[in-house]
Amino acid sequence: MGIKNTTALAESWGSTEGRLVRVEVLVLLSSFIWFIVQYFGSIRRRYSHGFFRFSAWALYTLFTVLGPYTIGLLQDGPFRDQTFVLWATILLIHQVSADSVSVYSIHDIEQRKRILVQHVLQVILVLWLILNSKGHNKSYTATIWLFWIHSIILTCRNSSILSNASKKGLLKHSKVVANYMMTEHEKVPQDLNPQTLKGYTYIFNGEGVVASLLPTAPEYRFEFNKDKTIRKLLGGQVVHKFLTIDSVWRRIESQSGLNMETTRRMKDVALSFTLFKLLKRRLCGYQIGEAGLAKTLDFVLHGLISEEGNYGRAFEVIETELAFLYDFLYTRFDMNPLTFLRIGVVGYVGIAIIIWNFISGAFSRHYHRSNLDQLVHGADVTHWVTVVLLSVALLSFISTSIGKENRWMIVNVLSVEPQPELERPCYSWLLKKQGRTWNKMFKYKVKKSWQRALGQYSLLVSFNYHPWLWNVLRLLSLGLLDAKREGQKAGEKIVLTDELTVRVLSGFKERNGQLEDGQSALARNQLGSQFSWACSLPTHIHKILIWHIGTTIAMDGHPVPPTGDQRVAKTLSDYCAYLVAFVPDMLPDNGYDTQRIFDAVVMEARKSLAGCDTVSSRCVKLMTMVVTNDTNRTILRLGGRLGRELRRVAPEARRWKVLADFWAEYILFLAPLSNAEIHAEKLAAGGEFMTHLWALLTHAGILDRPSTANGAGGNNSAAPAHDSPV
Repeated sequence: MGIKNTTALAESWGSTEGRLVRVEVLVLLSSFIWFIVQYFGSIRRRYSHGFFRFSAWALYTLFTVLGPYTIGLLQDGPFRDQTFVLWATILLIHQVSADSVSVYSIHDIEQRKRILVQHVLQVILVLWLILNSKGHNKSYTATIWLFWIHSIILTCRNSSILSNASKKGLLKHSKVVANYMMTEHEKVPQDLNPQTLKGYTYIFNGEGVVASLLPTAPEYRFEFNKDKTIRKLLGGQVVHKFLTIDSVWRRIESQSGLNMETTRRMKDVALSFTLFKLLKRRLCGYQIGEAGLAKTLDFVLHGLISEEGNYGRAFEVIETELAFLYDFLYTRFDMNPLTFLRIGVVGYVGIAIIIWNFISGAFSRHYHRSNLDQLVHGADVTHWVTVVLLSVALLSFISTSIGKENRWMIVNVLSVEPQPELERPCYSWLLKKQGRTWNKMFKYKVKKSWQRALGQYSLLVSFNYHPWLWNVLRLLSLGLLDAKREGQKAGEKIVLTDELTVRVLSGFKERNGQLEDGQSALARNQLGSQFSWACSLPTHIHKILIWHIGTTIAMDGHPVPPTGDQRVAKTLSDYCAYLVAFVPDMLPDNGYDTQRIFDAVVMEARKSLAGCDTVSSRCVKLMTMVVTNDTNRTILRLGGRLGRELRRVAPEARRWKVLADFWAEYILFLAPLSNAEIHAEKLAAGGEFMTHLWALLTHAGILDRPSTANGAGGNNSAAPAHDSPV
């Protein structure tokens, strides 16, 4: 009986009706996954939870497989009616229009040719369906061909965008910026002003066109001329010039329709876009021509960080800059200055076409009914699947035309330079019209671009963690999940507060841009000689872990308040330990060596602290360990010694201030890093606070940490990288 039922089920599943049910389910599932991919892809950079990231990756992978498979079923089966061909073209549009999730890893960009071949094959399969379709509904016929042609345009666009984001495309545009910045500082005006950007002629737009020109003799460098027209667009009515940020700021200030808040935010967005183009050079290994200059340092100390101490504004500018970099690397946003106009036109045309299909197609008495129509309780399932797909397509075009973020709208408007004698009134009208809209939008709180959370790890809490269950899941997933090491259990993330940002950046400003490894913080608190031994260590990893253990011991038994010096010290200490345990490549020392040191310390803790079940008992035992000779100068013993000495610092308020000052100074000292790729990788996983500090120091012209007298210092290489790709 069971065999008969199984055979009957297989025959039913393989029949035409069964295949139709499969196609309907897969079509609806593909559309549903497309919607999820569009939504969650756009918020991916604000969430770093491992399960969320894995789910986003799994959905995107399923999305890229399910659509082609469904199109293959339509091509292989008896689905020749226009209704099914329309389904295939809608699925094709979804496949090539997923802007929010283009690649999951930066290395996926180099697979662009494989992605292009897949899309081309899908386009050919759908064309075969179109040529063999049956039906005479004119609205469906026109829509099918328009969608198919639009899918070709999107495929070409995606190929171009991924090519620009690849190593080759990145080198091409960044080379122009690198060459320009080698000489930008040579003509510095007497009244240089970093607050108004007078004298800061950083590139805002136009380097793409310059990159398409051949270098000129005798030095064979690119020629830069701000006043030279490079390209005419829209029939010569609008011209695209080589624009710099100072001229863009003057243009924003000259618009009378913008209020003060809108003007400030538009200027900050334009500045972020300019800094994003400067930062791309770090991904290529090009020379940073402005590094080490007083003008460059003043830009951060007296420009981004104003005299009024507006540290939050500086951090927001860097946040927006990294959002631009994220879009460039991980999405399919086009950098063309007039793209938003073209996309808007295409979006509105698509909306009109789909509404026309609803009226004259799906809901018309002339609707072409397939021979494979399926009725369930009197409802035509095939018809309603068509309605759902058209609705999803309508949502796609709406999101395409109006779903772009405000910062991109601002950049695209400012990138269009009007022709003075012809188009200034028209351009002013456009900017004023947009300005009224932005005045309304900027009344509300701006949605954060990043997660703004700091990972936390406490060695004395988590060293006994055994990730056996997670590693079993990794085996069952055939390695899709990353393995966890012993003791590698992160704590709950802490929201990045303004207090933390101010504490780090204010110290940088007070030291006039000098990086210190924590010893100056100790000296300011009259404790330099007492704790100098804890700053003279073999590596930065030794120093981070020893001070982390010492901080944990010093705070044991003292509840940490939500604000204040104790909270700052605790958060930054656990964040640095988190980097050691989870993101070692973001620290100065070799990432593999860092992992091995961390693993060794975990094993030492399990052996030395066996039987201690609470953090307090572990702290007490560590403080009783005595360092007698070089052979037992372990990180645990030195951390116990530091904790014991820190507990003697009185009163407690002074102890918390010393620790807060130390960590705020030391984390900035750790930020300069030549490995730009790890920062780019982390952009797709919620971002890291260290990446923001790294970008800020880059724009201050600080590419490496100064050398120190102890072994944990950096080298004295303030020079930029070689003028060649890494």
